[in-house]
Amino acid sequence: MIVIKYGGSLMDDKSAEKKILKSIKKFAEKNTVIVVHGGGKAITEALKKSKIKTKFINGLRYTDGKSIKIVEKVLENIQDELVKKLKNAVAIKKASIGKRIKKLGYVGKFTSAKISEIEKVLEKGKIAVISPVGKNKTGQILNFNADEVAGSIAAQFKAKKLIFFTDVSGVLNDKKKTIPAIKIENIKKLTDKKVITGGMFPKIMGCVQAVKKGVGEVDILDINLEGTKIL
Repeated sequence: MIVIKYGGSLMDDKSAEKKILKSIKKFAEKNTVIVVHGGGKAITEALKKSKIKTKFINGLRYTDGKSIKIVEKVLENIQDELVKKLKNAVAIKKASIGKRIKKLGYVGKFTSAKISEIEKVLEKGKIAVISPVGKNKTGQILNFNADEVAGSIAAQFKAKKLIFFTDVSGVLNDKKKTIPAIKIENIKKLTDKKVITGGMFPKIMGCVQAVKKGVGEVDILDINLEGTKIL
């Protein structure tokens, strides 16, 4: 199994999208594939149109009561579009389950996924497409961090590989050169040195948890499949 996180500015780049969709389809020829998508830029634009200012806390988006309705609509539209483009794929709605992180508004801490629904899709030879919007146990809609969702689902399935597609060639050092491989025990050192900051921080934390929980390998790649391996 391969779990793929696809999102960010790559979704607005037609040439990047073409390469990534091609890679996903190729992976699906010989592997069962789960795609977790993001949509941060589209959400920011939608909130801007509604005159809602975007606020981030430690790289995570704050989502208030009005915003969560917009977030839900934007992410589900992206999910449906991605399914159409991949063709051999099925959207699993509200697949993420978790607890609300109150300091971030209607943002969730992922605890589990609808495993049986995902398995049914994979058993049919389809690509499972998952949005980061989900619910808590009482049914409240929550916005989850897509990187965390991808890492946690990969861990639940003990995936062979977890791939994060990004607009940079993996983790860059202070000279802006790609670090080809990072062992999880060295992550704290790189975080302390501010090599890993901002939006890359939750992505790397997801990688660490995934490796600790049995994922074979985590790759942070650009559209040409070049980047950093987390081991």
